[in-house]
Amino acid sequence: MDYTQYRWHETLEGDHLDDDGEPPAPVPDVPEVTSIRLMFVGASITRGETSTGDQGYRKQIRDALIARGKTVNCVGFNRFGDWEDNDVEGWGAYRIRTITKSAKQAVPALQPNLILVQVGTSDCFQEDDTENIGPRMRTLADTMMKADPNTTVILSTLTTTPDPVYEPCILSANTQIRQVADDMMRENKSVALAEMHYDQGLPDRPKPEDIGPDTIHPTDEGYFMMGNIFLEKIREVEKKGFLRPPFNNSIPDNGDDGREVEEELKQKAEKEHPINKRSRNRRTWT
Repeated sequence: MDYTQYRWHETLEGDHLDDDGEPPAPVPDVPEVTSIRLMFVGASITRGETSTGDQGYRKQIRDALIARGKTVNCVGFNRFGDWEDNDVEGWGAYRIRTITKSAKQAVPALQPNLILVQVGTSDCFQEDDTENIGPRMRTLADTMMKADPNTTVILSTLTTTPDPVYEPCILSANTQIRQVADDMMRENKSVALAEMHYDQGLPDRPKPEDIGPDTIHPTDEGYFMMGNIFLEKIREVEKKGFLRPPFNNSIPDNGDDGREVEEELKQKAEKEHPINKRSRNRRTWT
């Protein structure tokens, strides 16, 4: 059985509860957006490192959206994974402050209409001013939305770590990230939050046994859980009418139709806005 498609259709067609356990409020009919220019933003968990085929949750999400009738093009200035449309704005060991520089370069060039964010674990493992993870996450979100006002951003909390030294930082970071998402939603931004940590009592979140031996990257099953959580949130933002068609800058709607335009835009952006792609501190992979 294709469990990815099963869980996606189950979420779409079955009874759905919001994260607080209540049925979602009714929303007016909104036009369906069939073209998704999708950017995954983050570090090595976003890339899917240590998973089978380095697919993580990215290919799962792409395949599920296509199965639902969407046309999908994953965009980003990096490529990683064993399938064709593997573009990603994910860079190993990057912290929030470093991925913000990359997003500032890539988002205005590629103009995705949907951005999924999973970043911050490196801030904890690299002990980078962890009390201010929230303000840095707000800067990242604001930077992306200013660069592309047409986009919808789904932030996410961090997955657990079985390392007792760093789990307190993960929990603190998640409290800060939830506050950023709450603030932006109250400001009527096109933002949602995907809750990845099991401590909130929600089902099917990665637990310590779903994290690999490096204590950072999920197992295949952990990545699969993350993919389903993101898919639920994509469904939610679509029902709310957040999604808008991507800007027509000649990027193909289907990521399998080539990336010549994307390569031209990448070269132009890197020439006009050069940045150092190396993280300052690579004590960890994520």
